[in-house]
Amino acid sequence: MDLRHLNYFLVLAEELHFGRAAERLHISQPPLSRMIQQIENDLGVLLFERTKRSVILTPAGSDFLQEAKQMISQMQAVKKRLAIYGKGETGTLRIGYVGAVMHSKLPSLLADFSKGLPYINLRFEELPNHNLVHELNNGTLDVAFVRTWLHPEKLEENLILTEPFIAVLPVAHALAQQQRIAIEDLKQETFITFSRECGPTIFDSFLALCSNAGFSPQISHYASQLNSVLRLVESGFGISLLPEHVEQGYQLNLKFIPLENTEETVPLIMLHRKENPNPALLHLKNHLFQP
Repeated sequence: MDLRHLNYFLVLAEELHFGRAAERLHISQPPLSRMIQQIENDLGVLLFERTKRSVILTPAGSDFLQEAKQMISQMQAVKKRLAIYGKGETGTLRIGYVGAVMHSKLPSLLADFSKGLPYINLRFEELPNHNLVHELNNGTLDVAFVRTWLHPEKLEENLILTEPFIAVLPVAHALAQQQRIAIEDLKQETFITFSRECGPTIFDSFLALCSNAGFSPQISHYASQLNSVLRLVESGFGISLLPEHVEQGYQLNLKFIPLENTEETVPLIMLHRKENPNPALLHLKNHLFQP
């Protein structure tokens, strides 16, 4: 007995008339009668009392009606639940990232994605750039987020957004009360920045900002972690130029001040294998790149 059999039974139980039930089912009356007889034979019990003038449910038919409704409801729920697999609305997305991307809009974008598609499980792993490329190529990761254009041969790179630079100063700095700062005003400063190995794009853009302003920066320390950069600046060992969203999540004695007339920005980039078969990845791309 399948769902079609149960549906024929339910319609007849509702109509209690073979002609009307057959019309609802878009079949003729004889096939419906044969189907009901087959169900009764399978169950070994009469479900309907038939006379020339009426069709009524037997006690067994009334009992089976409740069971049939539950079975159809359960099967519909199962079909609905399984359908999300084919649509890529469930499963797992394995996400790699470099630490710097967590100081951007990415966490909130991923949180919104997870709320919209709660059956997709997001698994995160923090790795350096070269490890992310390796894990993407061997299929261990589905997608990765970085701050640097890597141009790997077998991977697709998509720009999610860009962020302008801001000046990060100790609160006691002479320029800390400014609303905006020109790069030229920083040429005598000592800088703390990421090493180029950790963030090539950020480092190169930082040098370009200074070069366009007509000076070469004096760098006192290269760090690999954002917290190190911020703590050293807070302690007065120098200043830094960083993406604007680094201000979020820190309660330090620092001032974050926008820069004037600068074109250099820091990218947030998504990487994935071109032939990745995970259907959930398409949903993520649509979410991140929706108009």
